[in-house]
Amino acid sequence: MKFTIAYTLLLVYVMAAIVFWGYSLNKQGRMIYELEKEKIALLQRSSPKLDYQKELHSIQDKKIRRTKQYLGEGSTFLLIILLSASIVYYAYYHQRKLSKLQQNFMLSVTHELKTPIAGIKLNMQTLEKHKLDEQIQMKLIKSSVNETNRLDDLCNNILLATRLEHSNSFIFSEEVSLQRVMTEVVDEIKTRYQNVQIQLHFPDGDTLIKGDFTIWKLVLSNLIENARKYSPTDELIVAELRKTGNKTILSVKDHGNGIPDSEKEKIFEKFYRIGNENTRSSKGTGLGLYVVKKIIQLYKYDISVKNNIPKGSIFEVTI
Repeated sequence: MKFTIAYTLLLVYVMAAIVFWGYSLNKQGRMIYELEKEKIALLQRSSPKLDYQKELHSIQDKKIRRTKQYLGEGSTFLLIILLSASIVYYAYYHQRKLSKLQQNFMLSVTHELKTPIAGIKLNMQTLEKHKLDEQIQMKLIKSSVNETNRLDDLCNNILLATRLEHSNSFIFSEEVSLQRVMTEVVDEIKTRYQNVQIQLHFPDGDTLIKGDFTIWKLVLSNLIENARKYSPTDELIVAELRKTGNKTILSVKDHGNGIPDSEKEKIFEKFYRIGNENTRSSKGTGLGLYVVKKIIQLYKYDISVKNNIPKGSIFEVTI
């Protein structure tokens, strides 16, 4: 706020100074014109042959040229000042926004790291200190594996986000079956979260695309994880693959609270999350959807989000 006030006052001062000096120069131009008129009048008295009208017309032309010069140079300078000021303020605003997003990211990633680590530590300490029956041991081990998978997903998103910042292409080294991707991702998520309800819909046979199997698993996993985090536990999530003409549509539908229209573009920004980090109940780092969109764009495909009727959201990847 202090920067904005000081910046605005400085900009107003600079513009007022330019206008003042422009006014002063124009005033001096008029004085020069009047003096030149008096000079011509005096010369005409001493030299009757002098063409008064011609000389008057000449100094009038000079006056008009000076006025145009002042207006042109002043307007150009004002335009440059305004353009430069806009660029500086946009850079400041963008940096401030990024700083806030990074602060939110640090808060969320700290929580995301501490929670699974604490869970794994507690499970290991329980196994170490107590003699438990095999069923409880397996339950604790399974819980630890699930928490480790959460950490693995988080690390993958952070590493891939860094890689995507400095990469313009992926190596299309293999043919990927989208049906296989969907099946494996859904099986892993159902294993990790016992209460989640996910349905798969896809055509018979394989839908093959060029790409990297692990990358496509990360794309779908992030989309389904996003749907799971923002949907009630008992609400159904639908992962669907369908063909429309020469296009293949991969979609993930949820029945959560939905996304306001004003937020639909922002959710794909790096570190961006809806709401305040201190009061938000859902987990996450603001990297999942950013990574998804960057991957989709590098593959030259499209991703969009729209409302699910009667409630929720639909994320669609158009191949």
